[in-house]
Amino acid sequence: MLFLCLCLLAVVLQSVHSYNCTSDNNRVPDNSDLVVHCGTNMITLEVNLCTAEWAGFNASGLALNGQRDNSLCLGTPDNTVNPPVIRYQLPVNDSLQNPCRHSLQIVDEVPNQSGPFSMFSSIQSVIVTGYIDTPSSAVGVVSYATDLYYHFSCRYPLEYLLNNTEITASSVSVATSDNNGTFIDTLSMRVFNSSDYNSPLVVPPSGLPLRTKVYVEVKAANLTGNFNLLLDYCFATPSPYNTSNNVQYNFFIGCTIENRTTVINNGLSKSSRFSFEAFRFVEHRNQQQSTIYLHCILRLCEPKKCNELINACNSTGARRKRAAVPYGAKATESAMVSVGPLYTEALVKDLPTASPYGGNEPQNRENMNVAGVMAGVIFATAGTVGLIMAGWFVLKKFVWAGGLPRAFH
Repeated sequence: MLFLCLCLLAVVLQSVHSYNCTSDNNRVPDNSDLVVHCGTNMITLEVNLCTAEWAGFNASGLALNGQRDNSLCLGTPDNTVNPPVIRYQLPVNDSLQNPCRHSLQIVDEVPNQSGPFSMFSSIQSVIVTGYIDTPSSAVGVVSYATDLYYHFSCRYPLEYLLNNTEITASSVSVATSDNNGTFIDTLSMRVFNSSDYNSPLVVPPSGLPLRTKVYVEVKAANLTGNFNLLLDYCFATPSPYNTSNNVQYNFFIGCTIENRTTVINNGLSKSSRFSFEAFRFVEHRNQQQSTIYLHCILRLCEPKKCNELINACNSTGARRKRAAVPYGAKATESAMVSVGPLYTEALVKDLPTASPYGGNEPQNRENMNVAGVMAGVIFATAGTVGLIMAGWFVLKKFVWAGGLPRAFH
């Protein structure tokens, strides 16, 4: 029996010392022993294994949200890093579908009044919270092991701002990131030349002819969770966007849509589409081309909430009530996608070169020809009249002199 106990003790000591722990970790665990990575699809947690062991627990003693009977909620030791860690992974998903039962809540927040969402009365975020703990000490009278409790949270905004992404011809895709995490791998805005959204828009060197139909698609790639993409507010500027821009043209704000803009699909899926007619900013009137930068503020919302916001536009008075607010007060924390510049051509084509004395050369030649004909007619008429008068005086002279009768004899 003594031999068996010694063997078991050797195995335990070997397992304890199999990790590369230094004396620096012989301390009570603190906040720095927990590292949280708020990923797009997965939240990764890392707990300092050495301090947990010093406190009297091994990797199997710590579990997500107290679910120690579920192997999916237990961590995996990793001795390849320094110090070694216990690594946990839980998917960013609906809490009812997650076996480790982390909490997922949608909360309303007040936006920064100097930021891009200052027009919103509230924005929303998803907060994912949970904890890693050890069994509570319940055996014996005293204990030298502390109960460990690691709390974590990840904040995911539901509205995003992606701006000043320049394209000249077809499309652009820009990855988004946030210190607190994001539900979107990639936001993109692409422009097309037809309603089938298959042919990327190619802008000719002279620019797009005015009133050319431009088709816009905003898409969220690898969108986590059951969310749709809803465009709250799309507009254009003559230069790259910044919060001090004074000149902009609104395609639509919530329910209010400009006459030459058509919203084709919005809030029904992971992508939204609209179209507009190419125009020219008045401030570019002396330029051969006008530049256009497109921007959209978008939100992620649950399909039911998206339908509520869209259907509210059809209610009586909704258009007037929400004219200056993107879908009323229920704004989420937004993303602004942008593309540009697009170029439109000059309003007026070049005129023919004017002659030095005003008017153009073909008109002068025509006037000269008409004047010449008129002068010829006048001179010919005057000559004819002069000949007739001269003949009449000669004839009269002969009659008076009696010469005419002699002439006939």
